[in-house]
Amino acid sequence: MRGFTRSLMMRWCLAIFALSALTACSDVVFIESTNQNSRIDYVVLHATVVDFAESVRLLTTPTANPVSSHYLIPAANDPSYKRNRLRLHQFVEEQHRAWHAGPSYWAGETALNDRSIGIEIVNFLSCETDPDADPDSGPESLHCDFPPFEDAQIVMLIDLLKGIQQRYPEIDPLDFVAHSDIVIEYRSDPGAQFPWQRLYEAGIGAWHDEETKSRYEAEFASEPPSIERLQAALLRLGYLVEPTGELDRQTRFAVRAMQLRFRPSDHSGEPDVETMAILWSLLDKYRDGELS
Repeated sequence: MRGFTRSLMMRWCLAIFALSALTACSDVVFIESTNQNSRIDYVVLHATVVDFAESVRLLTTPTANPVSSHYLIPAANDPSYKRNRLRLHQFVEEQHRAWHAGPSYWAGETALNDRSIGIEIVNFLSCETDPDADPDSGPESLHCDFPPFEDAQIVMLIDLLKGIQQRYPEIDPLDFVAHSDIVIEYRSDPGAQFPWQRLYEAGIGAWHDEETKSRYEAEFASEPPSIERLQAALLRLGYLVEPTGELDRQTRFAVRAMQLRFRPSDHSGEPDVETMAILWSLLDKYRDGELS
């Protein structure tokens, strides 16, 4: 990571030098405006589902469906990774757009490629749809295997994310998102084994408060929120849900996505009391409690 930091600092220094040379040797006058902000508003975390070598190929070379990411974190137990220690790989400069999110939605924003940093982590997550399932079936038709991440991967990720936070302090805690948060019906990564709470304890991202959760559990045990309120809460938190008043496919997939991130022990897509208590406690903490 120290080598990566030195490389980043060198690029910044070269950019500053180039700007200084331009202003000194031409008729360009640079007056920095306060009316600007960063392009980066989100960080999207992915699992590769393939090994390191195949990840590098897919993320760096032309394919039928070209994809890329800003960063890739290898896995030490991957036979295709030949180095003696983990090294962070970067494929796209942070200020440039990488193609990692695809058609996506979070908190009223679409096409998150334009405004995000994408980080791929080597992990052999797999999900298959039951071939006998009804085409309109919900999360129950998905069968997923979520392998754990290596501790060294998470240490490297936390170091990277802390640097991103320093460079883009305006990123909100809820806007460190999973691929499954922004493409709820077709993506499950980084999956139920990804340690979101550990990231939160390191000062990165969002997590609920246990005391608030317990208060809502007591309240909802006798009178749970209606489906309309559940849909409004999911939409307010960030998930793409159309208010229909029915526990339909899109709503159950949104519940599953929320569970994968905030209640990974059970991600069936069923809105039980604990799930709704966590959802409402997150709204209290990060969305001004507008549905409380």
